[in-house]
Amino acid sequence: MSNETIKLLLVDDHHMFMDGIYAILKDISHIDIVGTANNGNQALKIAKSSALDLLITDIEMPEMDGIQLSKSIKKTLPNIKVIVVSSHSNVQTIDKLRKLQIDGYLLKNTGKIELLNAINKVYKGEKYFSEEILRVYNQSLFGTNKAEKEKVKLSPRELEVLKCIVQEQNTQEIAESLNISVNTVDTHRKNLMRKIGAKNVVGLTKYAIQQGIIA
Repeated sequence: MSNETIKLLLVDDHHMFMDGIYAILKDISHIDIVGTANNGNQALKIAKSSALDLLITDIEMPEMDGIQLSKSIKKTLPNIKVIVVSSHSNVQTIDKLRKLQIDGYLLKNTGKIELLNAINKVYKGEKYFSEEILRVYNQSLFGTNKAEKEKVKLSPRELEVLKCIVQEQNTQEIAESLNISVNTVDTHRKNLMRKIGAKNVVGLTKYAIQQGIIA
């Protein structure tokens, strides 16, 4: 890490778990725990009045749960990163939080090293979802057999085009972004669909998630 300090807020109504995370993080030199909160309402008040970089929250809490808190933070304070640490690994909850564009999702049985890794990556602008969370989500999309489908070999340029496609860029935008012609983009798109066996953009997106090309 650089000399920058990550200003962080912890949100959980279970004091024992909160104390555990606090104990893990309090002596990390580049992390400053600005405060703690027992529910989403408290957290939102602190977030609005403090210079926060990152918020770690549980899901099940009184008054305002972690999902509503994440939604409010992303809407009103989009510069604050959100990591959910929860005991829930059901696909419905994962899907809700993904749609809210949260930055990280870990299970409560995670260890110190993974927690710190997630914080550092999210602070730098990356997404971090634990392997168990990704496994559950991928299996819900593809089923076990499809999830284990062999990864096809894509060229570096095809990977670039695929990433642009799943980011919902149109053909002209992709051409300008990669400095290639529209016809070349169309050719890469056709090759991607043929190699992957996808019929449309949804199929390409599912493949990209399955293979970890995008989070």
